[in-house]
Amino acid sequence: MNAAISQFSFERLTQILGWPLLDFVWQGVLIAGVAALLLSLCRHARPQTRYLIASGAMLLCALLPLVGMVLQASRPQSLTLSAALQLLSDASATTEVQWQDSNLLLSLLAPVLPFLVTLWLSGVTLMLSRYLLGLLWIARLGSLAGQADYVSAMGDWQQSARSLQTRFGIRREVRLLWKTEILSPMTTGCWRPVILMPVSLLSGMSPAMIEALLAHELAHIRRWDYLVKLLQNLVQALLFYHPVVWWLGRHMDSERELIADQLAVAATGQSRELALALQSLDQMQMQQKSLALAAHGGDLLSRIRQILRPGPQAWQWQMALPVVLAVVSLMLIFQTKVDAGPVADFTVQSRPTREFALPDKLMINTHSRHVMVLDEASGAVLLQKDADVAVPIASISKLLTAMVTLDAQLDMQQELQLSRQDMVGSQQGLTMLKPGLSVTRQQLLELMLVPSSNTAAKALGRTYPGGEPALIAAIRSKLQALGLQHTSIEEPVGISANNRSSAADLARLARFAAGYPELQKLSSSPEIKLSLAGKSERLISSNPLVRQAGWDISLTKTGYSKAAGRCLLLRTKIADKHWIVVLLNANQFTMRTEDAELIRDALSGAISSANSASIIDGSAVMVH
Repeated sequence: MNAAISQFSFERLTQILGWPLLDFVWQGVLIAGVAALLLSLCRHARPQTRYLIASGAMLLCALLPLVGMVLQASRPQSLTLSAALQLLSDASATTEVQWQDSNLLLSLLAPVLPFLVTLWLSGVTLMLSRYLLGLLWIARLGSLAGQADYVSAMGDWQQSARSLQTRFGIRREVRLLWKTEILSPMTTGCWRPVILMPVSLLSGMSPAMIEALLAHELAHIRRWDYLVKLLQNLVQALLFYHPVVWWLGRHMDSERELIADQLAVAATGQSRELALALQSLDQMQMQQKSLALAAHGGDLLSRIRQILRPGPQAWQWQMALPVVLAVVSLMLIFQTKVDAGPVADFTVQSRPTREFALPDKLMINTHSRHVMVLDEASGAVLLQKDADVAVPIASISKLLTAMVTLDAQLDMQQELQLSRQDMVGSQQGLTMLKPGLSVTRQQLLELMLVPSSNTAAKALGRTYPGGEPALIAAIRSKLQALGLQHTSIEEPVGISANNRSSAADLARLARFAAGYPELQKLSSSPEIKLSLAGKSERLISSNPLVRQAGWDISLTKTGYSKAAGRCLLLRTKIADKHWIVVLLNANQFTMRTEDAELIRDALSGAISSANSASIIDGSAVMVH
């Protein structure tokens, strides 16, 4: 349970929800611009066409944030690493850098993202609560309670409703209820729809006018408008913060009512009666709930004009407003990306070295829960994610076992015999390692570093001068000497969950381990060939990256246990620079590999881009 909570932390939730919701701010403006342009071009078309445009735009508004959240949650995305490494340039330059994020607006929003997501969740909760209360109110109205005084009226008009229902081709059961609580006809329900009619209409309108209103409500039922309205309200609740969804919602409501009016007139032939009924409803200044489909909805004056004298919609200047907003939005986005970025003073110097400042924190979304990436030469940290938290490190512990073994300057060709107490952990692929087998200390070192043999690590600890306790004491002394305060080791293999370290400590450890030529050679070997018990054995590395093209790895160690997850430490060379990468606690092997490849590709791509773009000629150049 704790692991699940840790994996799906609030920080991760804010990233998954927050960035797509913020992206929708400009995406929504662009959708509005396109929709407004299409609506203005189709103002002479049927309302069905305009309704389709508005509905499609609303659907796109719902899908874009959803797709963004899925992508944000399912795969890592580099955010600012490329911009950071664009500071790299010709080796003869000395660079003094004032860092700015690759997108100024995003850099300002990032610190308040958790607050914005919390605010959004609160708003959604309020909106959904409001809609739920409305649904409960309408459901109560749809009950048969309070119908005793209007049985005769119900019977007569129910027959009229059935006749109209037949004309519309509606096969679902439709109930007609008369209510004193409402002042306008409305429709509720999808599969068992109910038409609610105000009792006041019986004395205030002619039968022909009431029949026209009934036809209007049946048109909504035929088109399943109530279901569409519910989905529309859901989108408006989730994206309540964006005016575009409300603008599109008003267009959908208006065109929906025009379509129902047209269908009602086609079914009854009573255009004048429907217009008079709508005018009467308008004069009564009725107030109604938005969750139901009411006959007086939309722009009543426009509807009456369309019923009595159908014609194209007149051009209005407001139609161009969303297009203008979309253009302005694009200009602002482009200007933000042009203006933001690293601003550096480059001064040509005769010395071959250079100094450059990198941001304190670069963001790459990784599957691994604890990450550290640093430049080995300068120690500059390019990426850290919960890097100071001590967690189980599994077989990465063997790197320390190897270091103190080499420090002791023991006879590496000394013949040693495996014992039963060396048989610990998984022996998958290493079944030849059995009690009594004669091996050299060098072979044990190779077995521990390449195929990551637990038996070999245990045997090295047992045969260390003074035994395993002495080896652990030597490891702890080394940790203290290296200043690795977040690292603790209890046994030489890594089986114990008490063998713990942080990504930051392991990155520092890798810098020191790179000073051992034997560790570099063995840990980065794709395979080893050993003669054991008179047989030649070929054993491959536990890190498949050393066998893959595109990698130049000079030091590596993998690790896995239930407590530690999938772990990886490596030293790799990209563009003549050595980088240390530490990945801890990934759920799956493929996730760990994806993280490593993401970091490698981001580094190599950014460096290549920076080197090709940076041409320094003269005494000083200002780069914007």
